[in-house]
Amino acid sequence: MKWLLAERKDPSLAKSLADELGVPRAISQVLVNRGIKSARDMKSFFYPSLSDLSSPFEIPDMDKAVERVLQALRNRERIVIFGDYDVDGITSTSLLYLVLSRFGADVIWYLPDRLLEGYGLSEKGIDEALEKGATLLISVDCGITGVDSVKYASSKGMDCIITDHHEPTDRIPEAVAIVDPKLSPDAGPFRELAGVGVAYKFADAIYEALNEDKTYLHQHLDLVGLGTIADIVPLTYENRILARFGLRTLETTQKPGIKALLQIAGLWGNELSSWHVVFVLAPRLNAVGR
Repeated sequence: MKWLLAERKDPSLAKSLADELGVPRAISQVLVNRGIKSARDMKSFFYPSLSDLSSPFEIPDMDKAVERVLQALRNRERIVIFGDYDVDGITSTSLLYLVLSRFGADVIWYLPDRLLEGYGLSEKGIDEALEKGATLLISVDCGITGVDSVKYASSKGMDCIITDHHEPTDRIPEAVAIVDPKLSPDAGPFRELAGVGVAYKFADAIYEALNEDKTYLHQHLDLVGLGTIADIVPLTYENRILARFGLRTLETTQKPGIKALLQIAGLWGNELSSWHVVFVLAPRLNAVGR
């Protein structure tokens, strides 16, 4: 085996940060190689905080999405959350359902049948939501490629908000708002968010707009950590923060379903890592959709 050593990027900066923060030079150099450029960023890496998360309104169309939800709350419209059948989609759906329910929304949810409908928005799901009186559809972890589905929903009088994290194509749905970090040229720390990460930013923006105490939102970080880690997104920047606090919240979750899952997996009361999510918890949840 031949070892290939990475090129040392900006060694003078690595030395300066090591001296300033009192960390080993080798560790400082590794972090500089990974894009750390300041003492503040390095401190955030070692001691992450939820306050390090960027404003949710930096994501394009977030203001439009929030305003449409507030309109639905004021007018008592029925909202359907359209998710996906994997862990990321399930946790995204659960997160927004719990958040909107807390604010008194008339909200229902829909997860497609993997075999009968496949991935993404479906006319079957839209028709079922229309039959139940929904006038606003919010997609989570899907929708960025659902051009025809959004057009179909619109033709039936249903508005659509797309929240997704997948790569867009050259055709973008004509929705009320499309909240997808990959549509932003300057996505920076939130570009690689999982679907549940985008849903969390959306929920965060709603909390800000309503001037509500985010302590209640932070109780749902168990869902965010579970979905983020299970989706195998890079655990860097904002994903690293959400995963870190998500795991700690997961360890003491008060959600009956997740607590039962941890108990049957023999993990309740243990310190959890990303390994436990990827190889023990996620397969059990993904099995339901397969």
